[in-house]
Amino acid sequence: MADHDITLRTHWRRTGVAVLASLILGVGLFVVINHIPRPLQKTYADPLKALVVLLVGALVSTLLERYVFQIASRRLAGRRLTWIRFVTRLVLYVAVILAILAAFGLGLSSVVFGGAFFTVLIGLAGQSMFGNLIAGISLVIFHPFEVGDRITFVAWQYPVLMPSFPHEPLKPGYSGMVTDLSLMYTMIQTDDGVPMVIPNGIIIQAAIENHARTTTQRTRMRFDVDLAISPAEFLPAASQVLADLGYTPRVAVVDMGPSTFSVAISLDLQDQREETVKSDVLTRLITLIQEFRAGGRHRAGAGAGS
Repeated sequence: MADHDITLRTHWRRTGVAVLASLILGVGLFVVINHIPRPLQKTYADPLKALVVLLVGALVSTLLERYVFQIASRRLAGRRLTWIRFVTRLVLYVAVILAILAAFGLGLSSVVFGGAFFTVLIGLAGQSMFGNLIAGISLVIFHPFEVGDRITFVAWQYPVLMPSFPHEPLKPGYSGMVTDLSLMYTMIQTDDGVPMVIPNGIIIQAAIENHARTTTQRTRMRFDVDLAISPAEFLPAASQVLADLGYTPRVAVVDMGPSTFSVAISLDLQDQREETVKSDVLTRLITLIQEFRAGGRHRAGAGAGS
C-alpha cells in the first residue's frame, strides 16, 4: 500500500512539473512573439499566438491523458471515471478553442455570448464533427454502456453480407469491449482482438446490446440433415446429445429442401463464448449425423429391442 501511494505521488509530481513547464514555455513564446518587429507583428503575431496556444493545450491534454487519467482509473469506478475523462477533455478543448479565438483578437465575451456564435454552433451541430460531439455528450449522460462493458452494436452504416442458403440472415452487429469514450469516438476492443474506433454519431443511432447487463445470451444455429434420416429419431437424439454436454436446447425442424430438412437449435448461454459453444455443439452433431447415415443408430436400437 505504501509503495502504491509513493507511485501515485510520483505521478502527480511529474504531471504537475510537466504541466507547469508547458505553461512557462507558452508564456515565454508569447513574450518572444510580442518582441518581434512591429511590421511582422501585424501579419504574424495573432497566428503565432494561436499556434502556441494550440501546441501548449495539446501538450497539457496529452499529459493529463497519460498520467492523471491513469491515476484516476485505479481509484474510481468505470462510470465516474468516464464522466471525469469526458468532461476534462471537453473543458480543455473548449478552453483551447476560446484561447485561439482570443489570440486572433476576438473578445471572450463576444465569442461566448454572441448570438452569431450560437447560430453558427447550432448550424454546425448537424455536421459530422459537432454531431459526434453532441452524440458523445448524450452517451455520457444516458450511459447505454460504460467503459469495460462488452457490447454488440447493430448499425446500418456497417452492413454485413447476407449469408447464403441454408444459413439464416445475420444482424450487422459488431461485438467487443468498450475501452474508451472520447469526445468524437467510442473505442472498442473487438472479439477478434482488433481495436475498432466508431464515431459517436453512429453509436448514438445504433441498436446496442449490452452483454454486461444480462446473465444469459441466446444463440441460434441452423444446419441441414439428409431426408433419409428420420426427423422423429434425429430430433430426440440431438436433444439428448446436447443435454449430455450440459445444455438445455430447443431443437426444431424449420425448413425443407429437395433432399434435406433444416434443423434449428437455440441455446441460452451464461458467460460462455458463442464461438466455443457452436464449435462444441456442431462437432458433436456432425458425429451424430454420421452415425445416422452409417446406420449405427438404427442398429443400436435394433440390438436394444432384441
